[in-house]
Amino acid sequence: MLACVALATANGAARASEPEIAGMGARSSAMAGTGAADVDGYDATYTNPAGLINSTRRRLTLGYVYGHYHLRMDGAARPVDDTNGVVLGAAVPLGFTGVMRDRLAIGLGFYFPTGVLNRARTPFPDEARLALLDTRTQVVSALVGIAARVHPRLSIGVGVLVLATMTGNVVITPDAGGRLQTQVEEQIVVNYTPIVGLQAHVARGLKLGLVYRGESRAGYDVQIHANLGDRLPIEIPLLRVAGVAQYDPTQIALEAAWQARPWLLVAGGVTWKHWSAFPLPSENATAAAPMQPATGFHDTAVPRIALEAGGRLGRVRLYGRAGYAFEWSPAGVSTVLIDADRHLISGGLGLAWQHRYGTLQLDGFAQWHQLADSSRASGGFVLCGLTLGEDL
Repeated sequence: MLACVALATANGAARASEPEIAGMGARSSAMAGTGAADVDGYDATYTNPAGLINSTRRRLTLGYVYGHYHLRMDGAARPVDDTNGVVLGAAVPLGFTGVMRDRLAIGLGFYFPTGVLNRARTPFPDEARLALLDTRTQVVSALVGIAARVHPRLSIGVGVLVLATMTGNVVITPDAGGRLQTQVEEQIVVNYTPIVGLQAHVARGLKLGLVYRGESRAGYDVQIHANLGDRLPIEIPLLRVAGVAQYDPTQIALEAAWQARPWLLVAGGVTWKHWSAFPLPSENATAAAPMQPATGFHDTAVPRIALEAGGRLGRVRLYGRAGYAFEWSPAGVSTVLIDADRHLISGGLGLAWQHRYGTLQLDGFAQWHQLADSSRASGGFVLCGLTLGEDL
């Protein structure tokens, strides 16, 4: 039993997925999470599924994401596990002919943190924590999407985000010799979240994107039953180690992308996030415990702006990307759920080499997240990644 409880309590808390904090794919991440209006690869599975229709060749992408954190809470260093994760994606236009030509495409996107499916921590309800920053990227994210071109200027797409939820039971009983024995049963249950989007070419060089992402959460619920028999005739109540390991709020993103010059793309938009539905990170261990106060979170709107410049040199096309976003903190006046406003500054480079069999795409990004002035939370963290894609 001790081993099971230690597993549930000793690890860092996970509060949001890697795509939510950094963006999906090296291009979107280099451009501060934009892409709802202009995206054409596997990253569209999260950014905007409608963008999958812009894929002209089947492409497989493999990459890696790393993050390191320098955070402080109440004046003391706040240790947070580094981000280490593998990214795998595929975009596949469906090769129909006739009236269905260039009408349908599908995509897959995966983020795998190294070594875990879902990592969570159950602090005491009155223990202060960085509610949205404590090891946010320790959960697997799997995305599937499909897009359809319903008009030469309009495409729509739907997808799902799949997360893992852990449930289980721990039963403690005495054996024939009077010694305590533990039986552990665990199950992984998947949770599905819808993502729906559209892209429209509204004028020459101008595209609009609108995407809805439903609430996604990966929880854990382990019940501990103790029946110690005659050796210790004390009634022990049912104990629950339960809470939310990962939570992304419902989001609606509206974005515009303008091809200002043949070599320059300008993108900007705003994302509304329904943080007021943020649940309690951990539930009471017993039914008799006093009720916890509500989180007191409020909805936010996140503005984003980004640039992408590109030029061709023979068979190679080079890209430079940069972006900025401001994440208003949704936290209220809670004394235990600590957070701060955050500046996101991003940049990256891309290289596309056209060879005999297709295109080799290499993209890299780096992000710096700086917490704004706050009396309780400060510091920042860096996220960076590299992806390699090849046409099949």
